[in-house]
Amino acid sequence: MDLDRADLQVVVWEANDADLKFALREGLDMHLFNARSVWDLPIPLDELRESHPDFPKWKKKYAKFRQLAKQAVHATNYGVGDRKLAQTIGITQSAARDFKTKWFRAHPGIHTWHKRVEEQARSRGFVENILGARLYIMGRFDLPEALAWGPQSTVAGVINRALVAIDAEEQRGLAPIQLLLQVHDSLAGQFPTSQRESCLATLNRLGKVELPYPDPLVIPVGIKTSTSSWGECE
Repeated sequence: MDLDRADLQVVVWEANDADLKFALREGLDMHLFNARSVWDLPIPLDELRESHPDFPKWKKKYAKFRQLAKQAVHATNYGVGDRKLAQTIGITQSAARDFKTKWFRAHPGIHTWHKRVEEQARSRGFVENILGARLYIMGRFDLPEALAWGPQSTVAGVINRALVAIDAEEQRGLAPIQLLLQVHDSLAGQFPTSQRESCLATLNRLGKVELPYPDPLVIPVGIKTSTSSWGECE
């Protein structure tokens, strides 16, 4: 069981960006959607769905822009500097600076979130996520570290709340689901195949944790199952 694009969902809700929320809710290809917003690519919105017959055409035609957006948007969201961005994706510092300017212009809420985190850290000595967890600033303030901590700690809080709820259900004898592993935004476990439908319903129900933003966020849950034993893996 894993949370769908969990860190990105939190970044978008922290920025309170209506366009990015729309893209996530509609299941659009986020990398191509982002490339479209930065470089004004002439792609109809509904054709950014992987299920649309014209989607493969756009993905192939703008593959270079999509890959640049995939790398650069993630780094920019987490406060990368011009020089590091240029080195990371193999462009000039001028091009990196231009990309960041266009991204913040298209989605100003991202930049506003950056400034809010920095102001909170400098004025209060810590940053706090939506669940109330805090990262205290010890020594020199590092904006990229603080920005990354927010979504990552929030996602950890969500998956751990789901873990506790699922385990409690098992302990009370209400669902025969045994948790075996937790990795950042995902859980692995097992249940009797004879009770597959009821267990999947339980996982879907307990895996959805509401984050108390003004526009509440419930990160979608995805579940994959297999009847093969882990012992069969090579």
